[in-house]
Amino acid sequence: MQARYGRAILFLGSGKPLEEREFPLPKEVEPHALLVKTTMATVCGSDMHTWKGRRPFPTPSILGHKIVGEILEIGESIDRDTAGRSISRGDRITWTIMSNCGVCKFCRMEGLPQKCLSLFKYGHVRSDIPPYFTGGFAEYVYIKPGTCVFKIPEDMEDREAVPLMCAAATVTGGLESAKVELCDNIVIQGAGMLGLYAAAIAKERGAKKVIVIDISDDRLKLAEEFGADITVNASNLSEKDVINEVKNATEGWGADLVMEVTGVPSVIPLGIKMLRIGGRYILHGALYPKDEFTLDGHDVITKCLTLIGLHNYDARHLGLVLDFVYKYRDKYPFRKLVGPEFPLTVDGVTRALKALENREAIRPAVLP
Repeated sequence: MQARYGRAILFLGSGKPLEEREFPLPKEVEPHALLVKTTMATVCGSDMHTWKGRRPFPTPSILGHKIVGEILEIGESIDRDTAGRSISRGDRITWTIMSNCGVCKFCRMEGLPQKCLSLFKYGHVRSDIPPYFTGGFAEYVYIKPGTCVFKIPEDMEDREAVPLMCAAATVTGGLESAKVELCDNIVIQGAGMLGLYAAAIAKERGAKKVIVIDISDDRLKLAEEFGADITVNASNLSEKDVINEVKNATEGWGADLVMEVTGVPSVIPLGIKMLRIGGRYILHGALYPKDEFTLDGHDVITKCLTLIGLHNYDARHLGLVLDFVYKYRDKYPFRKLVGPEFPLTVDGVTRALKALENREAIRPAVLP
């Protein structure tokens, strides 16, 4: 491979301006690796929280872990994606948020490759050392060995595929862990990206009623387009009123399953009170340091509740949700979830981060 360079936007730390730099592309691609030209990346809530300093983070770093790209170079010993489809230069792909070793305790025995002892996570590492291109806010991404890649159908738009690498795959794994069953009544706390995907997936898995709770009328209207049977704006309701809304919608029983995807830990005790006896509660959003909450042990124990925490996903969940979105792309408005679009510049990425912070967009997109 000839010596070439690519642009990237670097995060240098909270409160510091972003910076544009050029880095050399690798002279060669190692076996089982790929070099991809980024075609679209989106800003995730975790990118915004990192930018705002809500968690420790390595710097300098190329943020962005929801990415679609076109294959430029393919290392030896790789000619098919994880689903067995042939891949070649020019194909568009998405890939798991992480690479993992496949042999450690968490990879092989626990079914938690996202907790691999040798985990590498795109958009979450230092980017001033080779291979440099480790996040989505750059012209290229180097796909490391141990990453599971999935070919995107030719007639599937980038904006339909790009969020799947994080939000959609995560809630797919969450609904599987919570053992969603036919005729379950499901409450989703939060009508952001994760909540909207969760509503559509739960509905297609046979949920009897999908109830979405948020504080934004615009988000709740969108939730109806994603399969929500009932929406509740909690902004002007007491906790008792919100619980009564759920009880009334479930013939007095309460929800079979409640999913937290708000990122606001204070809603968790309320969600617990919405559950029926024997219900399940899954936490996805309140994952940052000091996202603390207090539960009444009486509620959890006497109601025989199951609490589940899940962070990220297994590779097969990305494959499942890619197929799901492709199958139902004409039924649910997945395209609406991405945008507006911003250029790959310091100003463009900064404006994209601010758009998410100000709730002006669900997933702002960055285009090289």
